[in-house]
Amino acid sequence: MSEVVVRGSAPVRAGTIYALGRNYAEHAREMGAPAEPVVFLMPASALAFAPAPGAAVEIAWPEGSAEVHHEVELVLLLGAGGTGLTRAEGEAAIAAVGLGIDLTARDLQAHAKAKGQPWARSKGFPGAAPVSEFVPRDALRLPWGGIDLSLAVGGALRQSDRAASMLLDPPAIVAQLSRWFALEPGDLVFTGTPAGVGPIGPGEEAVARSAALGLELRVRMATR
Repeated sequence: MSEVVVRGSAPVRAGTIYALGRNYAEHAREMGAPAEPVVFLMPASALAFAPAPGAAVEIAWPEGSAEVHHEVELVLLLGAGGTGLTRAEGEAAIAAVGLGIDLTARDLQAHAKAKGQPWARSKGFPGAAPVSEFVPRDALRLPWGGIDLSLAVGGALRQSDRAASMLLDPPAIVAQLSRWFALEPGDLVFTGTPAGVGPIGPGEEAVARSAALGLELRVRMATR
């Protein structure tokens, strides 16, 4: 059982992991794809957590892959669910916010796409979705667009943006997902990644940060 740590609250059992792709226009352009959000799912077993505050999450190299990319994202934890939610109801359903790094076995994904096959292996391997602790939504004193996120590999900045650059902001994301899925408390939503996606090699460490959330997530890839 995967439990999400929420600052100042009891742990929450993780439910379904929903993830958006192409929710930042610049990232869609760098991937050569339309700037139109798409949705995919990841298993709860893809979640990974730091063993102690400030420690790095150790991620085993995915089987059969030679190329892993980092994608820093804001992650929503739902405290309520439902179907056909309005934007206001989508906003109210968000219980907490954290940082995540969507680790993608890019070569496996490209191979599957070329054959018109599902690419679950590239996004769902163990540890593919490490997350930080979460900050309660009611503790935030700024609008969604003001939340920053960044990622550095080996100390070199790779990704940096604000939620204001999202095509769909968090309340809109939740409302849209509720039109297609029956959302439940404990579900997690990866909201998409900004431009700057790139490789993280064996033994390298990626550090995701958000000053607005006061969060840091460190991830270290194992050697092959």
